[in-house]
Amino acid sequence: MSFCEDKLSANGECSEIPLVCDLTGKDGECSVDYDGHNVATILDTDYTDYLIYHVKNSENEEKSQIMELYGREPDVSPELKEKFVEYCEKYGIVKENILDLTKVVLNDCFHTWAPASSLPGPHVLL
Repeated sequence: MSFCEDKLSANGECSEIPLVCDLTGKDGECSVDYDGHNVATILDTDYTDYLIYHVKNSENEEKSQIMELYGREPDVSPELKEKFVEYCEKYGIVKENILDLTKVVLNDCFHTWAPASSLPGPHVLL
């Protein structure tokens, strides 16, 4: 079992949503039922500077995915960004659907800026 928190905006206010994930038995993978069934996988990390994270969601007949690159610094190297783009392409996410969040201003609850449902097709946050 694993614990994490997500942020969600409702009525202009940001709320933290605690999530308890179940381990799937595969290294770096867990699942949780929240807005459908989600399987989250750590695809790549160096354990000190970055983490590349992939989530597959299925709800009813709809499927979606999101990929995220987390870094300890406000920005990461161009080489790491290119590595991330390669992972995205491997999972069928095209460059046009990759958002570089180091180039935009976000509030504490970034879902108010770009909710997943407003983006076309598979998308990622870089």
